[in-house]
Amino acid sequence: MKNGSYKLKMKENGKSDAKAQLSSSAIAKKYTVKTGLGKRPNDLKKTVAKQARRLYSPVEADRIKRDYGMVTAEPRNMRKARRSMILKPAPKDPTIPKGKFGENVNKIVLEVKEFISHIDYSLLVIVAVLSCIGILAVHSATITKGSARFDFMQIAMTVIGFCLMLGLTYIDYDVFTKHYKIILILNVIMLVFTVVFGTGADGGGDTNHNWVRIGSFGIQPAEIGKVLYIITFAAHLDAVKHRINHIKTLFGLLLHAGLIIGLVLLEKDLGQATVYIAITVVMLFAAKLSAWYFAGAGIIGLAAAPIIFSNLQGYQKERILVGFNPELDPVDKGYQAIQSKTAIGSGGITGAGYRKGYLTQSVPSLLPAKQTDMIFAVIAEEFGFIGAAVVILLLAALVIKIFMNSITADRMSGALICAGVAGMLTYQIIENIGMCLGMLPVIGITLPFLSYGGSSILGNYLAIGMVLSVYAKNDRFYFSKGKI
Repeated sequence: MKNGSYKLKMKENGKSDAKAQLSSSAIAKKYTVKTGLGKRPNDLKKTVAKQARRLYSPVEADRIKRDYGMVTAEPRNMRKARRSMILKPAPKDPTIPKGKFGENVNKIVLEVKEFISHIDYSLLVIVAVLSCIGILAVHSATITKGSARFDFMQIAMTVIGFCLMLGLTYIDYDVFTKHYKIILILNVIMLVFTVVFGTGADGGGDTNHNWVRIGSFGIQPAEIGKVLYIITFAAHLDAVKHRINHIKTLFGLLLHAGLIIGLVLLEKDLGQATVYIAITVVMLFAAKLSAWYFAGAGIIGLAAAPIIFSNLQGYQKERILVGFNPELDPVDKGYQAIQSKTAIGSGGITGAGYRKGYLTQSVPSLLPAKQTDMIFAVIAEEFGFIGAAVVILLLAALVIKIFMNSITADRMSGALICAGVAGMLTYQIIENIGMCLGMLPVIGITLPFLSYGGSSILGNYLAIGMVLSVYAKNDRFYFSKGKI
């Protein structure tokens, strides 16, 4: 190699003349390149015979150059042949059946798969575990009554409630919030009907009339009305969220809340009325109402408390006073709270054992309302401090999970629905356990998913169904909160 010129010649290893020639013996080639070993020729001069010849591919040309020492076998100068891609016709989608019926079946299957993928399974598991504990506790509390009616009702309402919860999960909660005025009217009609035609829990109406009975079947509309109220109040707050701190707007919100709470008070159901108030306060706070309004309401409430207390019925006053100090009436009004504290204390650390509690299994019963208001006392007596702590942790996990769903919700209406449900459950849990410990008045508040009662169970499941609907809808959006 001199002066950058190369001459085609046979290799010294004895290769045949046929390999040394590019096409035929009649073709002579001459390459003139710039100085620089390993670089691709850029000034090509050829003397080509006139007869037709085959063109070489880049890979073949590089191989021939390397064979005759025209370029060095460096990685950057080596071209590797790629595997050829053979296009084949795409196979038919096996999930798409033929025919109208097959298409409908496939559509249903796809919708079910999508529905399953958007379920909040952690919340579902917590609810299922609490429901199972509730069924066992109700069975133990009512076994001495000699009737399977309580077990049947608890299991039936749990199954029906679970199905309704899944149904609400499938439905977009926007369907309800968009028609909140219609739902509000229906809720008012239901509560007015209860005020006019309602009876007490035992069929009488001396103390309250918050039950509607059809034969032997009874329902407590205020329990279902709580879920309807949460939906309508959340939609109302969402509609006025940009002017919520205006006096006129706040007046409209209080009118909305006052209408529903007033009807519940007309049923003489003080316990449920306090639940509605708790829901209202939590939802207003979640909607970012100014703290000055809460401070003003607190001052007004403290000033009005004596007036409100003086206008309560006699039995309501006794419940409140004895609730904070059961020893004021240990034989009558305070008896239930005192017996509940005794049952909880007798459970110790590990409890007396399932269906072995002394107060729970006594005949006649020494623990009034043990399957409803005092179900926590039954659990504490038979499973001890450990069992009671597990129940409290499960209830706390339930509330925390719902609050987390409220924080991560994409739409304000969904966030407010979750906040309302969490506020409702939190108040009921604190009030019920406080009643059982003799620290708060006994006002007939059930423990969510644990106490016996068809209306209570259905109301709780409907509330969780709305939370699951918010969670399922949340996964279908790809925008951050506040930008939709």
